[in-house]
Amino acid sequence: MAQTVLLTGGTGFIGSHLANFLFNRGFEIILYTKNPHLAPRTYRTISTLQEIEKLPLLNTVINLAGAHVFAKRWTPEYQQVLYDSRITTTLDLIAHLRKFERLPKVFISASATGYYLGQHVKCYEDTPVPEVENLSNRLCTAWEDSAKSLLADDVRLCFMRLGTVLGPKGGFLKRVERLFRLGMGAILGNGTQVMSWVHLEDCLNAFWHVMQNENLSGPFNIVAPKTCTNAEFSKQLAMQFGKKPLMYLPAWVVKALFGKRGEELMLQGIYVVPNRLQQSGFFFKYADINSALQSFYS
Repeated sequence: MAQTVLLTGGTGFIGSHLANFLFNRGFEIILYTKNPHLAPRTYRTISTLQEIEKLPLLNTVINLAGAHVFAKRWTPEYQQVLYDSRITTTLDLIAHLRKFERLPKVFISASATGYYLGQHVKCYEDTPVPEVENLSNRLCTAWEDSAKSLLADDVRLCFMRLGTVLGPKGGFLKRVERLFRLGMGAILGNGTQVMSWVHLEDCLNAFWHVMQNENLSGPFNIVAPKTCTNAEFSKQLAMQFGKKPLMYLPAWVVKALFGKRGEELMLQGIYVVPNRLQQSGFFFKYADINSALQSFYS
């Protein structure tokens, strides 16, 4: 009998690829989504958490639900949307899993490298949250804390601290690719901010690696072992289209255009190391930014 995976956020960029990845490996996929019309008909879908009562016993829950951090300006209202779509959804999900006695063996929850935003050192999984708070690290900390009650239920709990996930026709690359194709790509600020990224294929394999290794739990940095700066990324992406970045976009312009999200997500860098993945034997197929981008455009 196929093992059952309940996946939240399964119609998003990462979630849709992960659902297909696991389906092709023989898993029964159940998507919790508020947009069931976006889900492939090959998957069972639920649109309310009350429907968990009707599900079979679950082997794995993968929690990717969360409004996109770059979709809108970070007004107080949208900050609340970001919080509710992550923390409130996670708390409600766990409450319903308990209510209907559907606790899984493993619960894998998304997080982000924004957990470390404000640190100016190499960040490993045991690097503490910076003393200086910002929206990114507050959100990630609360997101992880919202699932920690499962530890009392003897559920194997894993947090995937995702860097910028690079993949074709979606996510970060989809937002910037058109400008670079037109020769209008820019280096942001002074371009020295570190970009911790991961190829989509390595990201999916990292989820698989953590799922399959029963001795793994806790946080995992899902980033390539070789970081790059914003300037290096911009130059490498421009080269894929035979272009050069046209200009440096000053920090004050980035802040004026994008507000707080531009300041945190575009101008501040975080040097994150995938220490626990590598120690557990995980191999990155795309370790450097050049090979990653060439896999999409060559």
